[in-house]
Amino acid sequence: MGLKSIRYPAGKLPSIRVYLVSMNLALLLLFMAISLLFWQQISNFYQTEQAEDIVSIHEAMQARSASLVRSMALSANQAITGYDFSFLINLMKQVTDGDQDIQYCSVLSNLGQVVAHNRVDQVGSLAGTPVDKQAMALLEDEFINDRVTDFSIQIIETPSALETQSQMMQVVTPVFNGQELWGILYCGISLAGMQERIDERTAEWGQEITRIWIFYITVAAIFILFGFMVSLFITRRLLRAVDQLDAGVKEVSAGDLNYRLSMQGLMCAEFGTFATSFNRMASNLESSHRTLDEYNRSLEYKVEERTVELARSNKELEAFNYSVSHDLRAPLRSIEGFSQVLSEEYQESLDETGLDYLRRVRAAASRMGVLIDDMLRLSRLGRQEMQTGEVDLSELANATLSKLAESEPERQVSFQVEPGLVVQGDSQLLAIALDNLIGNAWKYTGRREKAEIVFGKAVKEGKSCYFVQDNGAGFDMRYADKLFGAFQRLHKSSDFEGTGIGLATVARIIHRHGGSVWAESEVDAGATFYFQLP
Repeated sequence: MGLKSIRYPAGKLPSIRVYLVSMNLALLLLFMAISLLFWQQISNFYQTEQAEDIVSIHEAMQARSASLVRSMALSANQAITGYDFSFLINLMKQVTDGDQDIQYCSVLSNLGQVVAHNRVDQVGSLAGTPVDKQAMALLEDEFINDRVTDFSIQIIETPSALETQSQMMQVVTPVFNGQELWGILYCGISLAGMQERIDERTAEWGQEITRIWIFYITVAAIFILFGFMVSLFITRRLLRAVDQLDAGVKEVSAGDLNYRLSMQGLMCAEFGTFATSFNRMASNLESSHRTLDEYNRSLEYKVEERTVELARSNKELEAFNYSVSHDLRAPLRSIEGFSQVLSEEYQESLDETGLDYLRRVRAAASRMGVLIDDMLRLSRLGRQEMQTGEVDLSELANATLSKLAESEPERQVSFQVEPGLVVQGDSQLLAIALDNLIGNAWKYTGRREKAEIVFGKAVKEGKSCYFVQDNGAGFDMRYADKLFGAFQRLHKSSDFEGTGIGLATVARIIHRHGGSVWAESEVDAGATFYFQLP
């Protein structure tokens, strides 16, 4: 791969469903947050509009009151100029009777005397009520000291006037006798009516906000539900496409190379591109698999042909070996027979040199007989049918060592056999293999005063194997590859007799069992032969 692979335990990877659900929840929360923020803006807007509406009601009240008082001041100026105070008193009464919001009206002279009042009993009295005193203070502070010569409307109210129904709004304006400041006219206007209108408008605003809130909640709920349904629909379509892609991958990985992903229901172009690439990959795999199958069939046919040819060649070779070995026995028997006749009947006619030659001929003929027997035995191994069963290698090793010890009782040989080594194999063939291996160990320890031979079990490269170990002559590991070839010898015949067939026989037997055989050694330090069986 060109990309660096990221290893992550599959069981810890979150599902795509988790991602999609998390995304949907995040979008839902975001929409709700935006909705709340939007509603906060709407609420602030309506609260501002409501406050401005209340202010406009209050300003309208002030403007109406100021206009009324100004009109009364003009009439009062004319009455004062003509000293028609009865007209002024009637004017006060008409104003208060005609407008229920006006609680009282009064005209005070500069001397603090009430010259006109909507209540006749107050006319002629001095300014003694708190309202009168407040008006006189305003007269002195605002009008006389400032030398006011024109109408000037003053509205006196506390900051809570807009909030308290019992609060009074006092509208004050100067009155003149010609150009001379003569006194003041003031009216007490109740704010109860204005407060009622404010309460009505507040209730209307409340109903409007409630109606808008219900509408907004309804619309938001519809949008949230619609968004959720759309998101759910998209999520299901995405998951269906993902499941379809996953099913295709599993089918192909299970070996169904004919499977192809459908382009329907994949919802988006990316999935379609993936499906196209996947189908192309599956087609390539199918084509490669078909080519590989054809190649395998061709290879199997060739192997079968070669196997038949090899079997035929082996049979021909075995027949040739048998024929050659059999044909060699006749002249060999003649040589042995005539040599024996010469040694028995013509011994006196031969000198010592002739007798020595005769002995050499008979020894060579004997070695030739052993070699022919070994060749016949090796050729039979290929034809012999294996009888597989349970084989006690320890018992076979003990039997071989006992026969060797009986053949040469004068030798001092220490041998150890690990008990209970049981395998599956052909007992006859494995007995031949052990005979050769232990026989070699016996032969190559012949020059040791205290020979040692060990048969046991070991573990090499994580696999169990069996070994025959000795402390004999050993061999040079540089020539180890020649050990198991036929007629291959690493020692001179004068040092150790043999035909070079024994280890080749061992290798053929172990290989027929599906195992392997090898050796480790050091010159003059003994050798260890290992074999491994399945």
